Amino acid sequence: MVIGGFVVQCLPEDRVTAVEDLSALEGVELYGADEQGNIVAVVEADSSDDLGEVVKKMEKVDAVLNVGMTYMNMEDEAEKIASGQSTPDVFRGRNRKRGSFEAS
Repeated sequence: MVIGGFVVQCLPEDRVTAVEDLSALEGVELYGADEQGNIVAVVEADSSDDLGEVVKKMEKVDAVLNVGMTYMNMEDEAEKIASGQSTPDVFRGRNRKRGSFEAS
């Protein structure tokens, strides 16, 4: 299991809507919201990939301006990687040519 802590930001006037929409997402628990539009959320998922998918859903909520990670615990997943039961897919970014990283 992977657990991540987040501060979600929205406009103060959109706070109630953001809280309602985020609360409806599976795996998301909200622990507080202030009048400036900051919302404290904890997400539990089976893997870091699943956690990433939940974060993408959080970012798509209309009232959400930003989702910032503050904490992540992936002890179970790290043990699976260390024992060879799982292999992380760390190079999923867009493909670039070798020369694109070199200074001109």
